Amino acid sequence: MGTVRNRVARLVDDKIVRISGRVDPHKVGFRAPANIRVTIQPPSLVEQAAAQIAEFPEVSYVALISGEFDLEVDVLCRDQSHLSSLITGRLHQVPGVTKVHTDMVLRVYKLADPDLNLVHPGRVPDAAKG
Repeated sequence: MGTVRNRVARLVDDKIVRISGRVDPHKVGFRAPANIRVTIQPPSLVEQAAAQIAEFPEVSYVALISGEFDLEVDVLCRDQSHLSSLITGRLHQVPGVTKVHTDMVLRVYKLADPDLNLVHPGRVPDAAKG
């Protein structure tokens, strides 16, 4: 058992693995999960805007994306009123935010951790070795 404990401790220390629980948002009271795409102008404000948006407690994910929008933001809100106030009251106040497109999440069909075999098929990552 000590070997497994040591391996897990090393993975956590190396920031390869993070131990956390995953909850079903609807079962714990989040009735308005949403995916928001955001345009930032000028482009020089993207990093600053992303950092500010990432601080919102409702935000679970922020990423720079390619395509029509600059950022993808996933949020968990109590209800539509909460989502509306987040978008109009805070998100639109972030310097550089010029356009917001919101899609409500109606149902999640899959939520998974990454399959590390896709990175290096058939090879165990060095950090995961004993």
